[in-house]
Amino acid sequence: MIDRLRGLRRPIARIALALVAAAGMTAAARAQEWRAVAMATFDDVWSTVSDTFYDPAFEGVNWRGVRDELRPRAEAATSHEGVREVIREMLGRLGRSHFALMSTSSVAEALPGAAAIDVDLRWLGDDLVITRVTPGSPADRAGLSAGHVVLAIDGRATSAILASAQGATPRARGLDAWRRAYRLLHGADGSAIEMRVKEAGDRQRDVRVPRSIPAGETVQLGYLPPLHVSVEVRALETPSGHPAGLVAFNVWMTKVSAPFAEAVDRFRAVDGLVIDLRGNPGGLAIMMNGLSGHLIAEPVLLGTMKTREMTLEFKVNPRTATDDGRRVAPFSGPVAILVDELTGSASETFAGSLQSLGRARVFGRQTMGQALPASIRRLPNGDVLMHAVGDFVTSTGRRLEGEGVVPDEVVPLSIDALRAGRDEAVEAALRWIDGRRTGWTIAR
Repeated sequence: MIDRLRGLRRPIARIALALVAAAGMTAAARAQEWRAVAMATFDDVWSTVSDTFYDPAFEGVNWRGVRDELRPRAEAATSHEGVREVIREMLGRLGRSHFALMSTSSVAEALPGAAAIDVDLRWLGDDLVITRVTPGSPADRAGLSAGHVVLAIDGRATSAILASAQGATPRARGLDAWRRAYRLLHGADGSAIEMRVKEAGDRQRDVRVPRSIPAGETVQLGYLPPLHVSVEVRALETPSGHPAGLVAFNVWMTKVSAPFAEAVDRFRAVDGLVIDLRGNPGGLAIMMNGLSGHLIAEPVLLGTMKTREMTLEFKVNPRTATDDGRRVAPFSGPVAILVDELTGSASETFAGSLQSLGRARVFGRQTMGQALPASIRRLPNGDVLMHAVGDFVTSTGRRLEGEGVVPDEVVPLSIDALRAGRDEAVEAALRWIDGRRTGWTIAR
């Protein structure tokens, strides 16, 4: 029996070695498979940008040289995430907005939940400040109000959020810090957020607020998270007692077109119109043609988008009839546009175009400077690439990428004004309307 067992040892050992070798080959095959997909993704990103970037000279960047430099690093990476880091560095070499690599998980988990608390936040120096609280909302009932300085969100100090922000410029780091804070506001419907705030007199207190799904219709744009569209319309009065109107919307989506048209129709006879684009990150730029047509009676040039293969002109589409068939004239009174550091993309091109034409006066703070038209592409590994495909200039040849829209009248953010319930940008716009209740001429 012992001899028989001894005789079996060699075959068993050979089988074990074969199994180990097979397992090793399987692991190697899996490693080779993910690497092939990852490198195909790297090549796809490079080729897509190479074929579609609006400037064949790549703004002076040696795009082929960038690939030759970074591809060996991608090949040496040990995970999909490692390759993603190299791809993101490659995109960053162009130094332009609207380039982003979004992994499958980052697209699905861009926010930890669809619910949030109904407040707006802005960074003012090192302070994260509440700039607006919706009246009657859970946040309002919990005692949060404009002018409160947020010290912590769910136990995380806002100073740590600011310190962790990334970006090549102070503006870019400020935007990243805002995104990180904005993400912390979100969670599951009904979950609660814990905030520590500083009130007037440096008094501190803790506030607990339940999250809820934001009001407004939900739309889906490509592979991006769902967006809640909201439009605010209200009547205003200038310091001299003259009627004015305000319309604000949070994203450029087709669902905004009808309520915007209704707002202009409602305010057609007032002495001035305020369009609030603060915090509006953009969306469908082609909507500029129609929305500007409510304000301009001639099909004049708004701006030009240049791609590698064509030049697309954005022109005013004058709106001379309402949806119910009434003949009307576009609003001819003074138009003020409000912007801030979170105004981007289509909002910038709209504000900058009307500013260049002399049709609107802009109030607030300098915009994002991220005004390039972009496209979205699904990659071999399932990730999503957003890439700029065009450059936009206004009718006067002014480029908005980088600098953004500089307001005609800068209105700094003020904690004291917020605590007093004042909106200084709206106040400045209304003062200007008081002195401009006459017609206008297109700047040519």
